[in-house]
Amino acid sequence: MSAPDWSRLFHAYGAASDVPAHLEALVGDDDRAREEAVDHLWAAVIHQGTPWSATPPAALVVAGLLSDPRTARHTVSSRPLRAVLLDFLGEVAEATQPEVPEEEFRAAADPRGREAEIAGTLETLLSDDSDEDSEEIWDDEAIEVIMAQVVLDLRATVPRLTEAVAPCLDDEDPRVRDSAEAVLEILRSVPV
Repeated sequence: MSAPDWSRLFHAYGAASDVPAHLEALVGDDDRAREEAVDHLWAAVIHQGTPWSATPPAALVVAGLLSDPRTARHTVSSRPLRAVLLDFLGEVAEATQPEVPEEEFRAAADPRGREAEIAGTLETLLSDDSDEDSEEIWDDEAIEVIMAQVVLDLRATVPRLTEAVAPCLDDEDPRVRDSAEAVLEILRSVPV
């Protein structure tokens, strides 16, 4: 799979061009950068439980890091990094809104006849001056189409997330096992 064009994806604070550096920092040797990276996941990538277009590819990268031995060695706020990453994936799994039928998201994400409006809204989200338009953009009906597609894209990651999380059930650390169990419970409830 090729890497996404992060500059064409967005998170809670605009274009997601900054996400790759934070993802790399998760398994780097700089403790402060690692903590900032975890903060970035929670503040920007899954801000207050809301998924963004950067959330699905970021979640896949995080899921891929679960098998990296450094996630067992490093800690964040005295918890194993692996458990912290699993907690993030749990929040991502919740953001798939498993209680909402797939058909509802498919209907909401249908762009027919609104392609130009949606493209314009996306460009505003990705622009450097999106803060100036932030109130207006979230009232735009095109945002509903974009955000419904984000949830569908996130749901499409569920099989790969499940595959990456499952081995953590056998982790030697009980905190990791508990987090993995909680994430898998949510992932199993997502309609795919």
